[in-house]
Amino acid sequence: MRRYRIGIFGRGTATSDGGADVFLRALNSRYATLGANDAVEIVPVHWSAWSHRRRPLRYLWCRVVRGFGGELPLVDLRPVCRSLRLDMAYFAAPAFARIDLPYIFTLWDIGHRTIPEFPEMRSGRDPWTHREALCRTMLGQASFVVTGNQTGAMEAREMFGLSADKVVAIPFPNPDFSEVVEAVPAWLPPGSFVLYPAQFWPHKNHYTLLRALASLSARGQPVPALVCVGSDKGNLAYLRSCAQALGVAEKVLFPGFVSRGELKALYRRATALVYPSLLGPNNLPPQEAAVLGCPMLLSDLPGHREQLQDGAVFVNPTDAVAWGEALARVTSDETLRVGLIRRAERAVSPYTAEAYITRVGELVSRMVESRRLWEM
Repeated sequence: MRRYRIGIFGRGTATSDGGADVFLRALNSRYATLGANDAVEIVPVHWSAWSHRRRPLRYLWCRVVRGFGGELPLVDLRPVCRSLRLDMAYFAAPAFARIDLPYIFTLWDIGHRTIPEFPEMRSGRDPWTHREALCRTMLGQASFVVTGNQTGAMEAREMFGLSADKVVAIPFPNPDFSEVVEAVPAWLPPGSFVLYPAQFWPHKNHYTLLRALASLSARGQPVPALVCVGSDKGNLAYLRSCAQALGVAEKVLFPGFVSRGELKALYRRATALVYPSLLGPNNLPPQEAAVLGCPMLLSDLPGHREQLQDGAVFVNPTDAVAWGEALARVTSDETLRVGLIRRAERAVSPYTAEAYITRVGELVSRMVESRRLWEM
């Protein structure tokens, strides 16, 4: 029986890319198991073989077209697919590409539709028009679209008119810290602190946390130290000025991007993770907190409730007073924190990399059944 060659298209990332790097890191060593049968041969396609940087003239042309209001796929994968004799493809990360093979597509979010008012969804490297063209082209042609939970699947079906059986929810795998050595930062504040690991995008909603600290201070309640780690995406200067204006600057640390060893140490020592992001349908830091035993406060989004179940305190994303009250409750109640840790660990225990790849493998097998119906 013929074996069908499926190309695995990941993406070039660095640790500073946050969730994208964590997600792909958790899966990289397990792609080979997709071919654990006689029907499939796995062909990993390194980012350097198909990156838009390999074809600068095409990339330049795409930018010219964008200047006139249009959008084109940044890469043409047809030559790569022909040279590698591929029959199918699996996009482990979202990509806007021209391809003429059946494929499985991974969709992380459709923030340009769910929170279109934010500047990062409308302009910059990936403007609204690019995100919309990517989704309409890649989702429409995909054999299967994989989302991180049922909330994301519902959003994709409703906003892009996809059939129910085409969109499959597979929970993101838990980040693996087993081989990461803790590195306690020298700048760690004395005493207790709460942690927010997120890039400094407006939609990450750091501003509400600053107002929450100010609300505690105004009521004469203890104000916990807030450690905000992550790369600046243009909003950090504004947040620094807000902290000063609100009178909480001495309670907030902005140490910038940290290593995974430092991040592990922070999770292990934080009183709680605070995560007020406005973008779902799910996020990886809550799963990091769950596997490292850090209780958490999350923005009350349907996807977060699906992801963590009863393993978190859920708070209205933009209600600063409610965040202040939740902070006061969690930081003062050890019994609550212990219960949250136990329930969060239980909630994410099924979210393994092996389970994720097994589910993707089932989709690959279904594609093979269709692919046997023709020869090229």
